[in-house]
Amino acid sequence: MNSDNNQQPPVRVALTGGIGSGKSTALLMFAARGAAVLSSDRVVHELLEREDVHAKIAASLGIEPLLSGEEGRRQIAESVFTDELQLTRLEDILFPLVAVEIAAWQASAQAMSAPLTVVELPMLFEAGMESGFDRVVLVTAPTEIRQSRHEGRVGITDFEQRASRQLPESEKRARSDYVYDNTGSPEELDGFVAATVAAIIGSEER
Repeated sequence: MNSDNNQQPPVRVALTGGIGSGKSTALLMFAARGAAVLSSDRVVHELLEREDVHAKIAASLGIEPLLSGEEGRRQIAESVFTDELQLTRLEDILFPLVAVEIAAWQASAQAMSAPLTVVELPMLFEAGMESGFDRVVLVTAPTEIRQSRHEGRVGITDFEQRASRQLPESEKRARSDYVYDNTGSPEELDGFVAATVAAIIGSEER
């Protein structure tokens, strides 16, 4: 733990990967091994409950004032789903706000008391947020596997639309420090997380 003022601050880790790659499962495994963890999806949901964010989004997208909760998120989804320009406008509002919230969380007492912080951030590279982290972990899998994992949760059109907004897996690999091909068992993924935690913490010891 980092209660000693002479200790280094926690290592800031970004956990990224395409839809259906298994990164959310990996995030839970990082938490089980002592990391302070945060999901950017949760951050976005909290932002979408703020009145000032509601107003900015509605004005930028040219839509009716947003409702709260699931209904408001549905309004946004209907506006941006098939409209690249609208989606870009939404991201231009949300990405900077998400970055601010992540930085504030990283500086919080909860995060600073852990040996490392891990933020699950699917759009890490696309949002240009990698400079806010010390290490990048990529969990990946072939498209057909990722798609099958999402059957029943999102339709094929939704899967393809989300995937099209993300960088090719080959580019993500080249820009990541640790890469795991999640084609095996949960136990194998957990083994990768354990080894990654050990490697990251070990590399930071003085």
